[in-house]
Amino acid sequence: MAVGISGYGVVIPRLRIKREDYTKAWGTFAAAGVNEKSVLGFDEDILTLSAKVAKRALDSVPTRAVGITRFAFASTSAPYAEKLLSGTILTGLGAPGGTFASEHTTSTRAGTEAILTGFEHVAAVPGGTALVAIADAPTASMWDSLEHAMGAGAAGFVLARAGLIAELEGHASVVSEHLGERFRPKDTDRLRDLNVRKYNEGAFLANVTGASSALMEKLGRKPEDYAYVVIQQPDARAPAGAAGKLGFTDAQLAAGLVSANLGDLGAASTAVGLAAVLDVAKVGDRVLVASYGSGAGSDALSFRVVGERKATVSVAAELARKEYVDYVQYLKIKGAIK
Repeated sequence: MAVGISGYGVVIPRLRIKREDYTKAWGTFAAAGVNEKSVLGFDEDILTLSAKVAKRALDSVPTRAVGITRFAFASTSAPYAEKLLSGTILTGLGAPGGTFASEHTTSTRAGTEAILTGFEHVAAVPGGTALVAIADAPTASMWDSLEHAMGAGAAGFVLARAGLIAELEGHASVVSEHLGERFRPKDTDRLRDLNVRKYNEGAFLANVTGASSALMEKLGRKPEDYAYVVIQQPDARAPAGAAGKLGFTDAQLAAGLVSANLGDLGAASTAVGLAAVLDVAKVGDRVLVASYGSGAGSDALSFRVVGERKATVSVAAELARKEYVDYVQYLKIKGAIK
């Protein structure tokens, strides 16, 4: 019996900062193709985003939290280095204490890891329903150009066997060793990058194209069989390079390219992109999703849209709900100045 997505939701922080505000402050903006990005407010963090997006995903089905048998949480920027965060989210939702929960961190690939563990549960447990919450707001030093692209956002999915919006057709993964890419040492919340651009691009392309090609070969598919493709978005240009190498067009990439207006959403990058595609996809459309985590690895998933039900709040609506801050305000929100 098929497994797939039966509900989904997104949450984007209201605050935004424009490209030109960075340029005024720094004389440059290092996030390729990004016009503006989302910013966590003073009263927002990964837990508030996760709780809100989990509820929106449940409301879209609709189903009650008491029906959830599996919960998976993913983020690279959780507020605690050691503390179970799932309990906080599930208690707020009113989910049963016996729900098995897992937490996925350390890599921007964590979002698709969480989704795949949810699917494994649903496939193995008759009547099982999984809830996945993916929220991220990656952080680097304010004086490092790596920070320029980093935004914030969340996506949630209800995974089941019945009432599907999109059916999972298959998945494939690649892992490899690429030392020196984006990383976060122990005892710091700041990401670093050795800034070897060609090396980083090569790792990204090798893993994303490797996983995606393996999946299409396994399913007997070609790029033209897909209406949409969603690829990890460290900025708004990197996905196009991988898509082009695989044989996808800019038109197939456009609907899920959320980084141009939100920045790098880390582990939530492909999840929010998938939600944006589901908002506009029609029954029969196929969607290929490929995540990436430096270090390195990629998960590729293939979906076929089988239902017309949409999220209660669309990605487009969340994009439109915004308030701009200037760079000085941004520094205050980030705690860089008082």
